[in-house]
Amino acid sequence: MNIYDFFNSPDVADYCQSIEHKFNAAECAVIINKSNKKTLAEKIAALKTIIAKYPDMELPKGYNHDYYKSFHKALGNFILNQERLLEKFIKPEPDAVYLPFIDGEYYRCTDIFKSYEKAIKDALESVENGKKYTVTKKYLESDKYFEAKISKSGEIMDVYGSYTEDMFKHEKEFDLLSSIYIDVPVPFKRGDLVEVDEGGYWGEVFVLKGLCRDDSESNSENVLRADVSDMTAYFFYECDGSYVGCEMMHFYPDLKYCRRELEGEQRILKYVSLYLQDKLCLCSLLKIQKYLSADKTINKLKNNFDLEYQLEQVGDKLLNECELEK
Repeated sequence: MNIYDFFNSPDVADYCQSIEHKFNAAECAVIINKSNKKTLAEKIAALKTIIAKYPDMELPKGYNHDYYKSFHKALGNFILNQERLLEKFIKPEPDAVYLPFIDGEYYRCTDIFKSYEKAIKDALESVENGKKYTVTKKYLESDKYFEAKISKSGEIMDVYGSYTEDMFKHEKEFDLLSSIYIDVPVPFKRGDLVEVDEGGYWGEVFVLKGLCRDDSESNSENVLRADVSDMTAYFFYECDGSYVGCEMMHFYPDLKYCRRELEGEQRILKYVSLYLQDKLCLCSLLKIQKYLSADKTINKLKNNFDLEYQLEQVGDKLLNECELEK
C-alpha cells in the first residue's frame, strides 16, 4: 500500500515524499479515512493493511477519544463499524426505501426504489456528469436513515447516517479516525494562492494567511488541537465581488497550489497574494482593487439589455432632432 495514493492533494503528497516524511499507523489511518478519491471498500482494505503491516502503537488519550493500549485493536473495531454501515446501507429492508439526490436535492418526487442499485442507476442515467450524487436509505415512519456519497461511476465513496447502540458493537470507536489530530508537513507559505477540489461557502480559491501548525497563527499553548477539524488553515477569500474576507478551513492537507488563471472578481486574489509576499505595495493593491471594481461595473452595464435599449432610444431621438434642425 502506498499511503500517498490516498492524499487528496498531489502537492502535499509530493512534498512529504520529497522530504521522506514517515507516517505512523494512526496518521496513515486518518489520511486514508479523509481520502475523497478512494471508494469506501478501498479505504476499508487499506485500513486492514495497516493492521497487517504497520507496527502497533499506543494512542494517548485525546480530547475526543480514550486511551488505547493497542491502536490496531481500536482500528479493527472502527473497521467493523464501517463494514456494518456499508452492510446496513446495501441490504434491502421491507420498511426502507432508497431516494436519489443530485446536488443535494431530491431528484424526482415520484421516484423511490427498493434497492440502492436501482436508485444509483437512475441518478447516473438521468443527469450529466459534474453533479454530486447521494442516495439516502430512508426508513418509513421513522427518522432513521443512511446516506451514501456516490462517485460518477456509481461507486460508494462514504456512508453515514443515524444509528443506535444495537446496530454497532463498538460504538466508542465509531468516530475514532475523526477524533485524532495529526501533523502533516506541507510546502505552502503565507501568501500562496491555493485551492481545494470541492469548495464550500467561501469558494474554492484562497490566499493562504497561515496554518495551525505555524507560530504565526497559533503561537499559544491554549490553541485546541483535538481532532481533524482543528487541522485548520487561515485564508483570504473573495466574496461575490464585494470584498475580501478572512476565514479558515478544517483539513489543511487538502490544499493544493492554484495554477490556473483566475477570472472575474477572483482576480483580486492574485494581487492579494503578491501583497502578502511583499511583491506589491499597498497603494498598488488598492488601485488594482478599484480598477477591478470599475471593470465589474462596466461589464454589468454592457450586459444590461434594458439599459442598452434605452440608450438606443435616446440616441435615435437625438438623431431625429438633429435631422429636424437641418
